[in-house]
Amino acid sequence: MHSSETTLWRHAERSAPAPTGLRAQLVRGLHLTRISLGVLVRNPQLLALPFLALVFSGFVWLIVVMTAWATAFSVTSPSSTLVYQEVFAAYLLTYFLSTYFMAAIIGAATVRLRGGRPTVSDGFRAANGTFLQIVVWSVFAATFGVLLRLASLRWEQAGRLQARVLGNPWPVASLFVLPAMAIEDLGPVHAFRRSRHLVRERWGSHPSGVLGTGVVFLLLWLAGCIPFLWSLLGDGGYLGVALAVGVWLVLMSLWSVVHGILVTSLYHYATESTAAFGFSWKALNHPWVR
Repeated sequence: MHSSETTLWRHAERSAPAPTGLRAQLVRGLHLTRISLGVLVRNPQLLALPFLALVFSGFVWLIVVMTAWATAFSVTSPSSTLVYQEVFAAYLLTYFLSTYFMAAIIGAATVRLRGGRPTVSDGFRAANGTFLQIVVWSVFAATFGVLLRLASLRWEQAGRLQARVLGNPWPVASLFVLPAMAIEDLGPVHAFRRSRHLVRERWGSHPSGVLGTGVVFLLLWLAGCIPFLWSLLGDGGYLGVALAVGVWLVLMSLWSVVHGILVTSLYHYATESTAAFGFSWKALNHPWVR
């Protein structure tokens, strides 16, 4: 049973074209961000999940920094191998933490979508239910997935080859892996196939770009550079740096919840052909900014 925030659309409405210009895409991105933030305002306890992810990730990297300091790290020192190994392990662990807590956010958002009042415990319950799948997927995505992204950035043809093999660019093809694991209890391989199938079925074989909420938060992140530049070029000193870091951390936490809510809504739209939380059908039909 779905909440009253879910709306069923007629086929003509779902298939109607939407403007494709940059301005129209940004407007849809602002709409997606505003609605997602509205859900967060009604469920502010969800902010605890990305906050915990930042705390644990910060602790992991603090250990790496302390090791480098204790061993007087330098590129040519004998201890550099140990530090490099720790950096790689910290990268994998950080990737796992971000994936785990994103699964928790998606699980909590699903509870809200079904008419409940999500708690942090609901998020942990959803993530713990697919713990092994998250571990396997994190290791795979942190290695193979990142290599695909780097290849597409350094070699233009790699992106086209990737789209031919996967059907879509990696970030798009893997968009619904976590919802498929957390909601449908699928394994990583089947979850990826499910994700790729849903994207192609609902949005066709050529969606690309960045989700509109990502673009909006990127612009906000750039605004956070103002106090940082003030500290470098003016008299801000450490105060400007502290303000910039504080703004960036807040934006990272907000984006994590907003992204989880949007992915859950897009997944619901792809599987049920209904809109949750009051999202516009045009925005859900065209959520990417190119």
